[in-house]
Amino acid sequence: MGSRSRFCSLCVMGVEIGMELLEIFQVLGIEQTKDERAIKNAYRQKLSVTNPEDNPEGFKRLRSAYEEACAYARTQEEKDAPHKDTTPSGLWVEKAAEIYGNIESRQDVEKWRALFSEDVFLSLEEEENCRFKLFYFLMDHFRLPGNVWELLNKTLHITEDAGKLRERFPADFVRYILSKCERGEEINFSQFEGEKNAPYDLYLQYYDRCWQAIQDGELSQAEEYIKNAEELHIFHPVLEICKANLAVKQEKIPEAISRLLRLKERYPKDPMICYNTAELLWRNERKEEAACVYEELKGENESHYMSNVRLAQWYYEQGRFKEAKKCAETVLSMGADDSFMELLSRINGELEKDLEEAYEGGKKDSWEAGLELGWCFLQDGKISAGIRLAQALEGRIPRERETERTGLLTKLLVEEAEYDQALEHSKVWQAYLEEKIAGEESSEERERDKDRIRQAYLIRIQCYRNLGFVDKEKLSLAIAEAEKIETGTSRDIGLLLEKAQIYMEMEEYEKSLDLTRRLVEDYQVYAAYATVLEVYRRQWNAAGVIQAGRQCISYFPGYVRSYEHMAKVYLDLKYTDELKKLFEEAQENGIKSVILDAYRYQMDRRDSLPGGDELDEKLNAFRQKYYVKVSEGDEELYKKSLPMLTTYLYWFPGSYMLVERGIFHRSAHHYEEAREDFEKALAESPAQPYALNGLSFVYKYQGNYEKALIYIKKAILYGQKEMSPIIYVDMGNLYLLLGDYDRAAQAFLKYQEQAGKNVYSRAALGKALAKAGRLKEAEALIREAYPRKESIFDLYHALVSIFQEAGQREKADELLEAWQKELGKRIPGWKTPWRFKRENQKIYGEIKNYYSKKGWQELMYGNQKDVMKWFVRYAEEAQWLLSKGRIDDIEEVWCDVVFAAIVCGDDRQGKKYAAKLKDWLVKEEQSGARAYYNREKSHLQIVLLAAWYTESMESLEEILDREAELEICHFCTQCVCKELEGVRILYLLRAGRREEAMKRLMRNLKRMPQDEYMIAIRHMKG
Repeated sequence: MGSRSRFCSLCVMGVEIGMELLEIFQVLGIEQTKDERAIKNAYRQKLSVTNPEDNPEGFKRLRSAYEEACAYARTQEEKDAPHKDTTPSGLWVEKAAEIYGNIESRQDVEKWRALFSEDVFLSLEEEENCRFKLFYFLMDHFRLPGNVWELLNKTLHITEDAGKLRERFPADFVRYILSKCERGEEINFSQFEGEKNAPYDLYLQYYDRCWQAIQDGELSQAEEYIKNAEELHIFHPVLEICKANLAVKQEKIPEAISRLLRLKERYPKDPMICYNTAELLWRNERKEEAACVYEELKGENESHYMSNVRLAQWYYEQGRFKEAKKCAETVLSMGADDSFMELLSRINGELEKDLEEAYEGGKKDSWEAGLELGWCFLQDGKISAGIRLAQALEGRIPRERETERTGLLTKLLVEEAEYDQALEHSKVWQAYLEEKIAGEESSEERERDKDRIRQAYLIRIQCYRNLGFVDKEKLSLAIAEAEKIETGTSRDIGLLLEKAQIYMEMEEYEKSLDLTRRLVEDYQVYAAYATVLEVYRRQWNAAGVIQAGRQCISYFPGYVRSYEHMAKVYLDLKYTDELKKLFEEAQENGIKSVILDAYRYQMDRRDSLPGGDELDEKLNAFRQKYYVKVSEGDEELYKKSLPMLTTYLYWFPGSYMLVERGIFHRSAHHYEEAREDFEKALAESPAQPYALNGLSFVYKYQGNYEKALIYIKKAILYGQKEMSPIIYVDMGNLYLLLGDYDRAAQAFLKYQEQAGKNVYSRAALGKALAKAGRLKEAEALIREAYPRKESIFDLYHALVSIFQEAGQREKADELLEAWQKELGKRIPGWKTPWRFKRENQKIYGEIKNYYSKKGWQELMYGNQKDVMKWFVRYAEEAQWLLSKGRIDDIEEVWCDVVFAAIVCGDDRQGKKYAAKLKDWLVKEEQSGARAYYNREKSHLQIVLLAAWYTESMESLEEILDREAELEICHFCTQCVCKELEGVRILYLLRAGRREEAMKRLMRNLKRMPQDEYMIAIRHMKG
């Protein structure tokens, strides 16, 4: 039926005071009376049919009703009761009670409006008394239609005066009436059937209790509530909905569906009935019928949440992607969970194909497709691609749409932790919006733009806050931005929480505490206690930590840090008994925390814990003994050594040791454990650069390059003086993986600026520039990187690679010819590339490398008949080097040969070298070696090529499907796994799926034009 906010009149002050009189005597089955004999007789009669063993809940209710009826019978007579309120305001509230007491007048807005138009309410002397007494009346009489709540809110200023009301009335009551004013009442009062003065509030109370009993699985109790409600001789369809939901719990699905369909036929437009009917149909695989009902609901209410959720999925399944996206965007505006975001990603994935085609089509209005594509990228987390697209659209779109482009770019930049750029763009965005608002537009659009201006402020707050970890002065700028958009209403809740946390970072602790008190007292935002806890921890206020920790646990028993901070206080103060009780409470609440484990470890060892120098010695020895072997795949050694490292963490629980253990987990490919440790370190210290860098590598190896990029940028921002310049190489490699070659080049340039112009920095930057299409700059840098005579072959290898991949065949041919001549000068007996006397030359590997590049040159641009002779020569040279102990990766050479053979259709050579690969795999398995521990996809390519000529198509497809489960090869910098993609396309061609293969080929080349595998297939198979 959906979740609903409720307020129980019997629990106003937090104390249950029993049943209402109507319910008491209804349970006993007699009219209200003070005759104890009649009460006892009724009790005995009911007891005869209420067996405590068969119906314990029913017996408890009967006994409670009997006891309260007896207590009522013994109360003083009316003459001893308080005098009737005969003041003008008291008599006025009596009129309100009369209106409320009749179900028809209760729904009559005009009667309520007339009440508020009376002189007594409008008088200066009595208005406040009327308001105050009416609120007290509403504490016990709160079942009102939505339109009446709307009038009450307008007349009594409930929403506006929420803060004042909380000072005079219980928080639960104020929260309840605010929810009714803001969201309305879901019960349609016009559907009631019964006597005008029947106990409708009691009926609704039974309905509420029945609904809750169904949710709690107390089905017999729910049946009892339904029976009690029906005995009141009142009808309302909500009770039928309860019956249907009860039937579902009792696994009587056909009965439930039939009941709701009949109900919908009677009330075809009722939103609650329609929703429950649709949900039941949807969950029982009658999705098409359910979708029709959801469409009806959406037709009546465009923003109906669950209708949009379900229809987004339905339209996606039906291939109606644009309609699915429209529904999904409505859901996003109200908030969505991870599973829905996955659905949105799939929807966008389908839309992006058409949008990319439309955008790249070059038509006059293609910018519209580009703009829409940019929003898809933002929603999908493809931030880097989104930024490039939004920047490319600059100057291509009409000025009136520039607002949208700037807003998109601003949001993309802040997502990628480019805070300085996001700040500047947010100001430009706001200026565009203010200019737009000043023009002629609808009030609805004007309100949307005002909300976008608020978003611009919120983005600046976020940027200044993050920059504040480096420059504290930025935090005051965040506060200034926040104060510009405060409204003084509940809309500020998130903003006030943000301000409280910023003040805490500014060490303005009293201001932070003032805001948290306001959040708790005015808005009942108990999450603010987490900030209170952190403030007291930073102030070293032990009593404050314990008090705030207790408040956190009472509202959020699963909040780990409350236990951790309290435990630290008890540990430092040596309050052992309190500490033990806290550990027990944490265990009961399912709390798992390595910090708590550390305090439990320290509890009995406080006087014998080692110092920092001993920890350093232990860590150095541990790293030397275990890290390398574990990073090579020794799982047993990882399991054996991990407890030692955990003990060191117990000695010094905190971000330093959490990062240390996180790195160890990561080296062993235990990424979830690594992520937990790095995130825990960030919880301890939000700007810990090594934890951020560690998370970057975790996400990179798992293939989430966008997230990895965000974390590495934060690591650079917060660790400006701590981090090695190599971090810019890591960032550059992430950009390469994302196919963002210009920004990769910028990152490598930054590395060169910090590390100096060494061979590595020049070569890395040169290769990045080549991928960005800047070949002249790339060639110059690579020539600078290898200026000496002894590095001439490194120069040829690098230059041939970039010109081959850039499609510059003639330039690559020139370099290969020069390379061949240089080899002739160095090798005795060298006459042609085919004839020479092998000796143990210092340049032994260069012959192999030359053959490799020559073979690829023919495969990418030459004649099919010449390809294999070069690749075979390449393999033979590698075999000779292997015999001399000069190489240890000959399986990679064989992979190249088999790939070339498949492309060229040379089955003889292909089978020969595939057999060698198969033998190699057998020997690898027998040896237990894990040479490919950090290159899982490369290993899969070996498995696939070894099986190419001997396994069935089904087996090959199964091998290919394993790729989805594998992590990235750790040193890969390709945005497409060219080796596996190359074989996948060859598989599609072999399976006769040429169109699919060619589409995949062209899509890969669009992402990575320098992919020699794709170029070779296009040249030979295109």
